[in-house]
Amino acid sequence: MFKRLKAWWHFRRAVIEASHLESQDGAAECDWVMVPCWRRPEFLWHCLDNLTRAEGIEDMAILFRLDTGYSPENIEVIRSYSNRLPHFEIDYSLPCPYRRTKQSANVLLGYLQAAKRARRFVHLVEEDIMVARDYFRWHRAVHDAAGSLFCSIAVRNPNRAVTGSSEVGDYYLSNADYSSHGVCFDKSVLKELIAPHVNMRYLRRPKHYLRRQFPSSVVGLGFVEQDGLIRRIQEREGLPIAYPCVPRAFDAGFYGYNRPGGVTGSLQERIRRLSEIIYDPERMRHAALRPEYLASSLPINLQTPAWERQRRIDVLAAPLP
Repeated sequence: MFKRLKAWWHFRRAVIEASHLESQDGAAECDWVMVPCWRRPEFLWHCLDNLTRAEGIEDMAILFRLDTGYSPENIEVIRSYSNRLPHFEIDYSLPCPYRRTKQSANVLLGYLQAAKRARRFVHLVEEDIMVARDYFRWHRAVHDAAGSLFCSIAVRNPNRAVTGSSEVGDYYLSNADYSSHGVCFDKSVLKELIAPHVNMRYLRRPKHYLRRQFPSSVVGLGFVEQDGLIRRIQEREGLPIAYPCVPRAFDAGFYGYNRPGGVTGSLQERIRRLSEIIYDPERMRHAALRPEYLASSLPINLQTPAWERQRRIDVLAAPLP
């Protein structure tokens, strides 16, 4: 009993400290990339292989957020990339006393930690997100072109079927389409809009909190984790989300959190097996046991054709079935 109470106290203290976003702008020399990871080190290997090839990675700092119960092989993978990564830190999450929001706490507290230290942008690149070579340049360009954004998201829109332009320099604005796949926030949005909701009331009883704080939301109460919280915040604030007409990342996670399937063998064997699947559209279709997850998961050309600027266009969008 005392051990549980002590763990709860340390977690509560961490949440309170994280939500006090005193600026560290004087020491902010770079933007930050947060990489949450848990038990898929083979995906993390491929994530880092692409991330370290992205233009501008040398100007980033990487924050690895290892969730409780993580695979020690994640450390092995990170160390294997240490000579290719810029400045990086490994952060070990405190145990969350609430099972339903364990993963949400890891991501949200990581966001706030990075926001305190970022020059301007905070990126979320989950361990199963594969980024294109111009990933960081696209995010910077679309924020400059679009003005005030809630965030920019680099994958194919997982919520809507979009038709319009296939030009590499085009983007469109959307609402109520947040997903935590290849996201870039201006730190001001994290500090001013998201941080106030990162509290013990949400983490302890997320459904109750969301019902009271967002009574008119169209987002169902089946979606109460961090992406559901952030989606409701965007819905209420009305700031748009920018999506590329040509995706700059894809979600390769055809198994894992809430997704059946998997590969077996040693770490190197699993890495090799993924390399045969996740970059091949047909093999991804066959490997995914839940086809509804393929909306943002089909591989893309990671070597994006040349472009000079971002241009906003209007598109036709319909909800995915």
